[in-house]
Amino acid sequence: MDLTRRDFLAAAAVPIAYARSNARPELVEGPALGAGFTAAQEPNLAYLSLTEAAALIKSRRLSPVELTQALLARIDRLDNAVGAFITVTRDEALGAARAAEQAIARGQYRGPLHGIPFGVKDTHYTKGIRTTANTPVLRDFVPDFDATVVARLKSAGGVLLGKMKLPEFSFGSAGEGGAFPDAKNPWNLSRTPGGSSSGSAAALAAGLVTVATGGDTSGSIRNPATFCGVVGMKPTYGRVSRRGIVAISWSLDHVGPMTRTVADNATLLNVIAGHDAADDTSAPLPVPDYTRALRRGVRGMRVGVPKPAQFDDYHADVMRAFHDALDVFRRLGASVFDVDLPATAEVVDDVQQIVRIAEAASYHEPFLATRADRYGLTSVRRDVEAGSLIPAVQYLRAQKVRATFTHQLSDTFSRLDVFLTPGMPAPAGERIDVRQPFRRMFNACGFPALVLPMGFSTSPAGLPLGLQIAAKPFDEEAIYAAAQAFESATEWHSRRPALP
Repeated sequence: MDLTRRDFLAAAAVPIAYARSNARPELVEGPALGAGFTAAQEPNLAYLSLTEAAALIKSRRLSPVELTQALLARIDRLDNAVGAFITVTRDEALGAARAAEQAIARGQYRGPLHGIPFGVKDTHYTKGIRTTANTPVLRDFVPDFDATVVARLKSAGGVLLGKMKLPEFSFGSAGEGGAFPDAKNPWNLSRTPGGSSSGSAAALAAGLVTVATGGDTSGSIRNPATFCGVVGMKPTYGRVSRRGIVAISWSLDHVGPMTRTVADNATLLNVIAGHDAADDTSAPLPVPDYTRALRRGVRGMRVGVPKPAQFDDYHADVMRAFHDALDVFRRLGASVFDVDLPATAEVVDDVQQIVRIAEAASYHEPFLATRADRYGLTSVRRDVEAGSLIPAVQYLRAQKVRATFTHQLSDTFSRLDVFLTPGMPAPAGERIDVRQPFRRMFNACGFPALVLPMGFSTSPAGLPLGLQIAAKPFDEEAIYAAAQAFESATEWHSRRPALP
């Protein structure tokens, strides 16, 4: 017998053990945890981790409709200030939440994403919902299919709350404009949230979504994750399908999960990773259960770090927090040692830039031919036009250096389990003259890299600082093991911005 919504909400007062049949579940006595959430409790719902929310939803102590309504109310209240969303899919979200609620009431629970509100960067195609990439060029574009990532999240029972901000066509950092106003950093609304997955990071920090996705071509998941104090993973190239994603550079673009905790990130990657026959660059490899790695710990782990000279001119607060993070790993039993990077690391930023704009020019060729006057920023149009002027010999030379660097870095990483650097060389909005090879190098070689909170700045006060953890190709498990151990030993991920 199917449960009505009234039955579901009445049952929310106690934990439920599902019967194995489709019959009405038996109620098991227990404390009331989910019934009758009030507006005053909205922050408690807003900052539930995926793991926490999934447990409450599975046991029917929390309705997906309650959670979705709470987040929509918070978006209404805060997003005028934060500006994380381009499009809020209110009606679709409530419909999906009701469907999830009814399916779970019938005992048809799909897994930890079932009934969970999520957001996606507005480069991800969404069937019947505009996908703008924050550019007038695509302002009215409505795809007729979902990106593979979106389709997998929906298939897992996720509830799409909306499409998240980014700089125009994902070029540059937040603060450089587009068809819609920029997102703000919830920790300090006068500071940048980073780019280009700015809306996803800002929404997570502000408690507007439970989980989100981003895109990373030059650090565009890890940069905003650092600046907004959340967890962002750029998986190995090919691990997550790029089908249905507005592109910058076919050989550098990555899609990945963004969350507030490491466990949530591993859970989300479980859902979106895997081979996609419709994406020629998708890796035909099995996907492990990443959450298993969370229990490994780091005792005996070989942790490499760049030599001190590589950090000349980094912000003092960043280096203080980084050295404190290394001490945490040592206390947990890891072996930390300096690593010589390949000589080609010195030029990998330049190589990455050449490849990026040359491939962007190819993608933008039809737009430049038919809608060149509709670009919102002259700098974006200038970059893609400049890419068309790169000689083939220069592009091929860059790819050759890139291949050499990837081979050399593979040799270096064969002696490591993970490799640690700061996520960014300075807090959000602090300008220092430093090259950033540790960000773009992992797009150039395609190795996985994750950022998680490692502290806060003192000057300026209260801005998040990030720790980057990288590993060998398709060894996201080592990253999650290290990240979970660090997160469990620290409290940085539990802090929240002071929003009204």
